[in-house]
Amino acid sequence: MPDYLLTFELSKDRDELFIHGNAAGLRYLARVASRLAEHADGGRREHDHLMTEEWSCATDDNSCPAASLLNQVTIRGWPTRGGAHDLP
Repeated sequence: MPDYLLTFELSKDRDELFIHGNAAGLRYLARVASRLAEHADGGRREHDHLMTEEWSCATDDNSCPAASLLNQVTIRGWPTRGGAHDLP
Protein backbone atom coordinates (compact mmCIF):
# COMPACT_ATOMS: atom_id res chain seq x y z
CA MET A 1 0.00 0.00 0.00
CA PRO A 2 1.46 3.39 -0.95
CA ASP A 3 2.16 5.75 1.91
CA TYR A 4 0.53 8.77 0.30
CA LEU A 5 -2.99 10.07 -0.18
CA LEU A 6 -4.20 10.62 -3.73
CA THR A 7 -7.86 10.18 -4.67
CA PHE A 8 -10.01 11.33 -7.57
CA GLU A 9 -13.70 11.62 -6.75
CA LEU A 10 -16.80 12.73 -8.63
CA SER A 11 -19.27 15.02 -6.88
CA LYS A 12 -22.71 13.71 -6.00
CA ASP A 13 -24.08 15.41 -9.13
CA ARG A 14 -21.19 13.91 -11.14
CA ASP A 15 -20.34 17.34 -12.57
CA GLU A 16 -17.19 18.10 -10.62
CA LEU A 17 -13.95 16.20 -10.05
CA PHE A 18 -12.25 16.47 -6.65
CA ILE A 19 -8.57 15.63 -6.25
CA HIS A 20 -7.50 14.93 -2.66
CA GLY A 21 -3.84 14.47 -1.82
CA ASN A 22 -1.30 14.90 0.91
CA ALA A 23 2.11 16.40 0.06
CA ALA A 24 3.55 13.05 -1.05
CA GLY A 25 0.50 12.21 -3.17
CA LEU A 26 0.50 15.59 -4.90
CA ARG A 27 4.24 15.28 -5.59
CA TYR A 28 3.60 11.87 -7.14
CA LEU A 29 0.88 13.37 -9.36
CA ALA A 30 3.25 16.20 -10.33
CA ARG A 31 5.97 13.68 -11.29
CA VAL A 32 3.51 11.77 -13.48
CA ALA A 33 2.33 14.98 -15.18
CA SER A 34 5.92 16.20 -15.62
CA ARG A 35 6.99 12.91 -17.25
CA LEU A 36 4.02 13.08 -19.64
CA ALA A 37 4.90 16.70 -20.50
CA GLU A 38 8.50 15.68 -21.30
CA HIS A 39 7.24 12.96 -23.64
CA ALA A 40 4.81 15.41 -25.29
CA ASP A 41 7.65 17.92 -25.72
CA GLY A 42 9.56 15.15 -27.50
CA GLY A 43 6.64 14.59 -29.89
CA ARG A 44 5.55 11.35 -28.26
CA ARG A 45 2.04 10.35 -27.16
CA GLU A 46 2.23 8.72 -23.76
CA HIS A 47 -0.12 7.91 -20.90
CA ASP A 48 -0.17 6.77 -17.31
CA HIS A 49 -2.77 5.06 -15.14
CA LEU A 50 -3.48 6.11 -11.58
CA MET A 51 -5.47 3.40 -9.80
CA THR A 52 -6.81 2.62 -6.37
CA GLU A 53 -5.15 -0.08 -4.27
CA GLU A 54 -8.17 -2.23 -5.12
CA TRP A 55 -7.38 -1.76 -8.79
CA SER A 56 -3.68 -1.66 -7.91
CA CYS A 57 -1.89 1.67 -7.32
CA ALA A 58 -3.20 4.74 -5.46
CA THR A 59 -5.18 4.82 -2.21
CA ASP A 60 -8.87 4.00 -1.82
CA ASP A 61 -9.48 6.51 0.98
CA ASN A 62 -12.79 8.12 0.00
CA SER A 63 -12.19 11.57 1.48
CA CYS A 64 -15.50 13.15 0.47
CA PRO A 65 -18.48 11.03 1.61
CA ALA A 66 -20.92 12.73 -0.81
CA ALA A 67 -18.64 11.92 -3.76
CA SER A 68 -18.05 8.73 -5.73
CA LEU A 69 -14.52 7.36 -5.75
CA LEU A 70 -12.96 6.89 -9.19
CA ASN A 71 -10.98 3.66 -9.28
CA GLN A 72 -8.86 4.72 -12.23
CA VAL A 73 -7.79 7.96 -13.83
CA THR A 74 -5.87 7.83 -17.11
CA ILE A 75 -3.77 10.88 -17.91
CA ARG A 76 -2.67 11.27 -21.52
CA GLY A 77 0.05 13.55 -22.82
CA TRP A 78 -0.22 14.83 -26.39
CA PRO A 79 2.52 16.50 -28.43
CA THR A 80 0.10 19.05 -29.93
CA ARG A 81 -2.82 21.15 -28.71
CA GLY A 82 -5.19 19.19 -30.96
CA GLY A 83 -4.53 15.96 -29.07
CA ALA A 84 -6.17 12.94 -30.68
CA HIS A 85 -7.69 15.15 -33.36
CA ASP A 86 -4.19 15.66 -34.84
CA LEU A 87 -3.50 11.93 -35.22
CA PRO A 88 -2.69 10.77 -38.74
